[in-house]
Amino acid sequence: MNNMFFVKEEYMEPFSSSLQFGCEKQALILPPQPIEGLHETRPQPFLTKTFEVVNDHSTNHVVSWSRGGTSFVIWDLHAFSNDLLPRYFKHNNFSSFVRQLNTYGFRKIDPHKWEFTNEGFLRGHKHLLRNIRRKKGPSQPVDCFGLDAEIDRLRQEKQVLMKELVSLRQKQYKATLYLLEMEQRLQGVEVYQKQMMSFLDGAMKNPAIIHKLLHQKEKKKETMAKKRRLIGGCC
Repeated sequence: MNNMFFVKEEYMEPFSSSLQFGCEKQALILPPQPIEGLHETRPQPFLTKTFEVVNDHSTNHVVSWSRGGTSFVIWDLHAFSNDLLPRYFKHNNFSSFVRQLNTYGFRKIDPHKWEFTNEGFLRGHKHLLRNIRRKKGPSQPVDCFGLDAEIDRLRQEKQVLMKELVSLRQKQYKATLYLLEMEQRLQGVEVYQKQMMSFLDGAMKNPAIIHKLLHQKEKKKETMAKKRRLIGGCC
């Protein structure tokens, strides 16, 4: 007797196309990636604008890089304050600009001209601006690169110039009075000259006038001589 066993077979249907597509789609979804440069520090607008104004070749006669490109020099302070500051920073206060430089660690390296430097402020390396940090800590009164001393010097020069101006005005007033006096004397001489010319013209036309004047002169001399004799006799 043969023992027979029946095995139940189960038929496994293939995955539907929609399920396969869903799996493939799910496999293609990648985890979110960080955006490149998202957390990088951007340079402060003041630094960017300062770099742009220094880097502008059309204004090199006003402000430019130094020969080595490690500092910048303001050649024309008046034009820089009145033309470039309003264009880039919306004001013309040079003292405020210098205080900002001091805040970001710039140093004045030449006592005789407005030349500033910073390790992160280099020609051709604008990307280094993000390394420049604003100074932290409580604000303290600082002498911005000798600016206060420069202001005091300018005030003293102004006082000296004002004194010289007052002195020149006084001299001008005296000179004006002297010129008026000379004009009056000149007018008097011109009047006398006209009178003499008129007299000579009349004498040339009438010689009797000259004889009459000579007779009056001789008579005057005789009168003076008589007076002297009388005075001498009385003594």
